[in-house]
Amino acid sequence: MDQLAAIRVFCKVVELQSFTRAAQQLELSVAMVSKQVGLLEQHLNARLLMRTTRRVSVTEAGHLYYERCHAILAELEQANALISDHSRQPSGRIRISVPMDFGNLKVAPLLAEFNRRYPDILLDLEYSDRLVALVEENFDLALRIGTLADSSLIARPLAPVTLLTCAAPAYLARHGTPTHPEQLAEHNCLLYTLSEPQWQYRHRGHNYHIRPKGIMRANTGRALALAASQGMGIIMQPHFIVEDYLTRGELVPLLEEFQLPVYSLNLVYPHRHFLPSRVKCFVDYMEDCFKR
Repeated sequence: MDQLAAIRVFCKVVELQSFTRAAQQLELSVAMVSKQVGLLEQHLNARLLMRTTRRVSVTEAGHLYYERCHAILAELEQANALISDHSRQPSGRIRISVPMDFGNLKVAPLLAEFNRRYPDILLDLEYSDRLVALVEENFDLALRIGTLADSSLIARPLAPVTLLTCAAPAYLARHGTPTHPEQLAEHNCLLYTLSEPQWQYRHRGHNYHIRPKGIMRANTGRALALAASQGMGIIMQPHFIVEDYLTRGELVPLLEEFQLPVYSLNLVYPHRHFLPSRVKCFVDYMEDCFKR
């Protein structure tokens, strides 16, 4: 007896609740389907199915056996697909959602090398800070900064994202340098539209929740960093946005003894047991880039 073949036949009978329909789908005779199930029962020394002229019912042992066999067949199909996919050059389209500023500054410079490695993979990127619905909008994956709210998605952490409070030396020369978060109420703060309305600080066990005010709001941190570098006010932005301004001395960090929240940069994709090879190639490539 080919036990794997017999298991496939048994599972199909359970799923269709019919020897006749199982035989039709498997392109076998009804007699052969019945024989395969009978041989399997003999091998196991257990009754799996109860047969009558009108219906097929599954015994308790049959239920237990089906649950395990169904999972085994699913794993086997995924393993076969994995090897089949691995044997050919990854190809096809990947639709990716990327945060606007982070995407432009940190992801875009990595794409040329990915293309050299995988020339048959087509990249379709949406640069936006909106929270896309991956499944409903047919995205394969997304890069997201912050807490993952949807538990049905898989998140692969890539790197921590640290925040800094900054201002231009010229602004501080005119308005003074704050030494405590509560003093920010006396300053012009440039605000990111899509973030929480509070700036949070922690120092020696104390939390400070500040509601900053100012003359400018924007939905892109790069615009706020440029405005701050020109002396317009104080910003709180991720390090990757302000690092070049800090290097050039156009911005200086403030309130460094106060701790700011640290977020996580995640690769997010729908819950799947098996990722297409083209998507897995991109996931692995990004993880490797951020490790380095």
